[in-house]
Amino acid sequence: MGKPGIKYANASYFLLLLRPDRRARSCQMAALTLKTVRPALVRLHRYTGLLLSGVLFIAGLTGSISVFRTEIDAALNPDLYHAPAPAQPLPLSTILARLEAQRPETRVTALLYRPPAGRAIEAYSAEQVAGGTGPVEHEIFLDPATGRIQGMRPTEGCCLSRRALMSFVYRLHYSLDLGQAGLWIMGLSAILWSIDCVVGLVLTSPLHQPAWRRAFWQRWGKTWTLSFRRSAIRITFDLHRAVSLWLWVVLLGIAISGVALALEDEVFNPVVRTILPTDPPMTDTQAQPHPVTVDQAESIAAGFARVHGHAERPAAVLLDPDGATALFYLFSNDGTDPAGLGSPMVTIDLKTGQVTDGAMPGQGAAGNLVMQMQLPWHGGRLAGLAGRIVICLSGLVVCMLTVTGVMIWHRKRQALRMLPPAARDATRP
Repeated sequence: MGKPGIKYANASYFLLLLRPDRRARSCQMAALTLKTVRPALVRLHRYTGLLLSGVLFIAGLTGSISVFRTEIDAALNPDLYHAPAPAQPLPLSTILARLEAQRPETRVTALLYRPPAGRAIEAYSAEQVAGGTGPVEHEIFLDPATGRIQGMRPTEGCCLSRRALMSFVYRLHYSLDLGQAGLWIMGLSAILWSIDCVVGLVLTSPLHQPAWRRAFWQRWGKTWTLSFRRSAIRITFDLHRAVSLWLWVVLLGIAISGVALALEDEVFNPVVRTILPTDPPMTDTQAQPHPVTVDQAESIAAGFARVHGHAERPAAVLLDPDGATALFYLFSNDGTDPAGLGSPMVTIDLKTGQVTDGAMPGQGAAGNLVMQMQLPWHGGRLAGLAGRIVICLSGLVVCMLTVTGVMIWHRKRQALRMLPPAARDATRP
């Protein structure tokens, strides 16, 4: 096997924790393993990247835009979004009643009824159209002072008009605008991307050096740097490797949260509940059951959140189609999305007045915290405005990584074709 020093030089850095008396034998095994595993990892990284390049480019570009989609949409459609702030907010039941009076055929499914100052109330509705095959969904904008409809548009309009642009971009981001099939495509792509992130990190490390030696860290440190004095292809390679290293944690988090958002109930939550402890949803069924109005339900939800440490009142609600429940969320006194792990979510049974499902950010077992973290991480709100900017830039980085990855593959493929057949076979990983 040669000199002992050569054994150690070819050893994997994963052997750092092995006992010294077993290190020599293990290093021999590691050297043989790396000889076969590293080429396999190179091929896995290469072809996974090529397979995902189109999806990741679209997801990165549209995701970067979608971080600030509400602000961009409001700038494109000021007549819909802008409205004078009322002296006194209208009660939730009054808003619903005035909307129903103007459009009796409308069934409200969601309502952002306490918007930020200067913004209109947003209602999402489903309307049954005569002769139609199903309900037509609309987004309706109301004056917060009077409840008067000041504009509306289809919820899923297409494609590049100012009314439909941001909705279309967002659908491209989370489903390629392909409905349920698109969600599966994006979810499975996010799973592959998560694995590829780990493979890419391993490939950047000098596996032929033991991690307990200074040479390992000196050589690995060079992979984190950029030099613009090299050839164009070398700069391309450095960009692909160094930028992905600096943003590795962010990109891995985006990939994992992409699985959570696309395949939450199908894949992510079942896996989290299997490997991590989780607490059941909070409930409160001690009160005597009795029917409640939507205003009373709002007060119950606010009181429940207050008991669990959240003094803000809800600003939005999801209404069950059959009128059985109301889910209150966006607990915020100014109507803006809170930073951190998000907002409480409290479901009230309108027939009994009881809390049937409650989730408080930052509370619960480890699995609950992991599940709560995914949406704020993916949109950057985990760290407020700074986090949103980082995620916005990371989306552009994903586009750059896909382009540089394809460029590197194409350049190596061209160079390989120029070699004689014998040399070509010898250089294949």
